[in-house]
Amino acid sequence: MHLLQVYSNPSPGAVTPQELVFRSTRSIRTDESRSRSRRARQLRADETGQLIARYLAVRNIRAVAEDFQVSRTTVARILAKHGVNTSRGMSEAQLAIAADLYSEGLSSATIGRRLGFDNHTILKGLRGLGVQVRPRHTRQ
Repeated sequence: MHLLQVYSNPSPGAVTPQELVFRSTRSIRTDESRSRSRRARQLRADETGQLIARYLAVRNIRAVAEDFQVSRTTVARILAKHGVNTSRGMSEAQLAIAADLYSEGLSSATIGRRLGFDNHTILKGLRGLGVQVRPRHTRQ
């Protein structure tokens, strides 16, 4: 499109079609930068075990990915391959605690901060238990 505009309506300082062709044949990358391209980091068997143990300790794929300098996708793939459950759903014990705290008058956001979940996860769990959810408090 730009080439058509330049060719149809030349203006002072516009790039000529010959200049565009010349620029397209030049490579911006040097041979040196090509040789320094990064490859994906491959984890050894013992590192895979450490990765799984770290995930089970922190339950946070992003933190594990940063610790091992791999992508989150790689962490998720390794965990799935080894049968590690990565769902962040609440356990029965956590649901019971959340229901007790909610009945004491705490907000879903406060309960979520205490238990390490988003307030929407807390509300979904409470609704699943059949707890009557209070109307949202609005600020004025």
